[in-house]
Amino acid sequence: MSTPPLSSRERLRQQWLQQAESVFDLMFDPDQQDQLVTFHQREQRVCTLTRELTAWLLEQHVAEDPAVCLPDTPPPACPRCGRPASRRTPPHDPAPSRQVTCAAGVVTLQRQEWYCPRCRAAFFPSGSEAPIGD
Repeated sequence: MSTPPLSSRERLRQQWLQQAESVFDLMFDPDQQDQLVTFHQREQRVCTLTRELTAWLLEQHVAEDPAVCLPDTPPPACPRCGRPASRRTPPHDPAPSRQVTCAAGVVTLQRQEWYCPRCRAAFFPSGSEAPIGD
């Protein structure tokens, strides 16, 4: 008897648990304990490892956002002039990656790229209802 396919959420949960297990193993690796003597060293390691977990969780959550890639939705408005933009990424092509620096560090996001011919500006909207600046 074969196992049923995992839901997207359950697949992400398993990946998260694997990520967390890897972080735990790195923190308590017997070969690394001589580098974790002071409280500061321990704190730095924990902060680094948890930032990686935070970045992974953010990337996954954004990737699962249903507003990320809706090929049949009307074009978003240009954040500068408000006129409809033109799609730079073909509707069924993978969205381009871009890196964003945030509190978690550098996070890689994938968003459809749009272009305003009037303003000559490219932008990556966060969704149809996202206000300017989000």
